[in-house]
Amino acid sequence: MPTSVNPNARGQDRGAQAKITLPPIDAYGDGGFRIGGVRYDGPTLMVEDQVAAWPVNDLQSLSLADFDRFLQAEKKPDLVILGVGPSIAHPPQGVREGFLAAGIGLEVLDSATACRVYNMLAGEARRIGVALLPAD
Repeated sequence: MPTSVNPNARGQDRGAQAKITLPPIDAYGDGGFRIGGVRYDGPTLMVEDQVAAWPVNDLQSLSLADFDRFLQAEKKPDLVILGVGPSIAHPPQGVREGFLAAGIGLEVLDSATACRVYNMLAGEARRIGVALLPAD
């Protein structure tokens, strides 16, 4: 059963949602995510306000090329939140070094925490991106 991470998705004060200029992550679980009310199965990423399937298999097989949509974006994010699945683990060193060289922050979290942190920062109108592996 999906876990809700957007307080507005639970029927609380909807006035607060107006602060989020990026689509909120409403829930995660069952192998995917609900973003802006739309269900996405499998790994998912968001660059600016564009949500897309992310064709990756697992954390250890990631390469810097898997993040080209962030690294080559017209408006590069200040920070990319990487949700690595059910528990925290480090991405390959080449990924971390590539983000450092590009001047883009990389925050690595378990996917549940990544969803919550993304919603908080998106609500502050920060220039962020998110790449998520399913939490289950």
